Order: sequence, then structure tokens, then C-alpha cells
Amino acid sequence: MRPEQLGLLLESLSKQTFPLVNFEVIVVDNDHSASAKSVVNEAIRLYPDLYILYEIEPNQGISYARNHTVALAKGDLLAFIDDDECANQNWLFDLVNTMEKYRADAALGPVVPHYPQGTRQWVINSSFFERPRFTTGTFIKGKTCRTGNALIVAGKVKSRQPSPFDDRFAQTGYEDQDLFKWLEEQGCKFVWCDEAEVHEEVPAIRQSLSYMLERGLRVSATYWQDVNRERSRVRAFMEALIGVGIGFVFAVWGLCIFPAGLHRTARSWVISAKGFGRVIALTDYRLAGYR
Repeated sequence: MRPEQLGLLLESLSKQTFPLVNFEVIVVDNDHSASAKSVVNEAIRLYPDLYILYEIEPNQGISYARNHTVALAKGDLLAFIDDDECANQNWLFDLVNTMEKYRADAALGPVVPHYPQGTRQWVINSSFFERPRFTTGTFIKGKTCRTGNALIVAGKVKSRQPSPFDDRFAQTGYEDQDLFKWLEEQGCKFVWCDEAEVHEEVPAIRQSLSYMLERGLRVSATYWQDVNRERSRVRAFMEALIGVGIGFVFAVWGLCIFPAGLHRTARSWVISAKGFGRVIALTDYRLAGYR
């Protein structure tokens, strides 16, 4: 939990054009020392019309925190937003309208990166923190979906047992993609709402080449470990060989294009890291990203 940014998030939720009486805000603190409690208490004082429920999830891991929020939720729809994001005033209104208009089981919107003052230009130019956007009304695949900005029919999420978010991904991430993959297998449809923007702070601690490479490696390894569970060992080994080729080619290419700018090298090396992630996926080793 990031207390300072959480305060900004709660402020943005208090300003929603969607009637406050029609939604509740659930904050699950994944820190046993309750580091976010004071921020939540201050928000309750500042925004008395905003119903906020606060609880602590002592088990460390993003899956545990998300499952706790789902268990507490009483509404027919579940809106997910991360604690380092801020929502536009029409965020909930636009998501609900789009879901109803296109008769979808979930509506998703863009997460727009916000770069604080002092951000180096190569970080912005790398587009590492940019995510795909679509025209409103576009039906998208589960592999494109994330819970950073999503509205989902609650019954669909809660129908996954024993828990919506798989504990295997508690430390690694990918728990939200895994959920959408499962929902898609159940026949659920996901629609895009491009007006429902949320803005995500990109802190200085993430503005490094090492972070980009670690994240690319971890995301790839976790994804391919999941895919390999349903494939033969031979097929998994072939994918790993392809990954080795991708890794070496883009590592060398990144060096070659360094004079053209660090942002281009960063893009190439992230692809390289993702290639080597396929090799790690041959093992049971989990790269932790959420401790």
C-alpha cells in the first residue's frame, strides 16, 4: 500500500459524477502494521459522503489482497483501481454505461502514465509504461485485460472457486491476467471504454533500465510458466530455445543502436529479457515482484 498516493485516489473517488450512494470503496491494506490506516481515516473525515471500508490482509501478496476485497464487496459490480492511480470524474459513469450499452461482462479503460518533474526523457520515449488503447466499444481479448482499470460483474468473479485470484501469483503478479483468462474461458465478453481514464504515477524508483529488464523478465517467465503447464515438455523446451535466440539477437541489437538513444536500447533489451524469461519458465523458480 502506498499511503500518499492512496490519499489522492480516495479524493478522486469522492469527486465521481456517479452517485456516491451507489458505490462503496474497499481498501485492503497488505501491511500488517496498518500503514494506510491514517490516510483512510483522514479521507473518512474529509469525504463523509463516501462510504469507505478498511481492513488489513496479513498474508503478504497481491492475490491475497485482491481476494480479500472481493470477499468484502457487496455490490453487483466490482470496479478495480490500483492505489497509485487517480480516476477521472466520469470514470465509473463511463465504465457502467459502456458495459450496459454493449452488454458485456466487463468494461476496461486506459491507464495513462503520469511522469513527475525530473523524469528523464529516455524513460518517456521508451514507451515502457504506455499500454494499448482501443476505440470505445471494441471487444478485447482476456490477455489484454488488467485490473488497474476494470469494471466486472461481481457474480462472474465470485463464481471462481476457491478464490478469484490464484495464490500461485501472489508474489509474481499475473494474477489479474489469469483471472481474465479464466473468465474468457467461461464465455465472458470484455469491452473497451476509452473515455474512462485513470492516471498512474511513475515513481523515480521505477525509472531505471534495471527495473524495466527485471519486470520484462518476470512477466515473461510467469506467463510462460502458466502456458507450459498445459503443454508437453518438448514444446516448452522448443519455446525456450526460441527465447534464447530472441534474447541474444535483441541484446546485441540493443548495443548496436545505442548511439540512436538509450530509449531504443531499452526497448530492445526488454524484448531480450522477455526472451530469456522463456528459459526461466522451464523451471519452477518464481521471480517475486510483490513482496
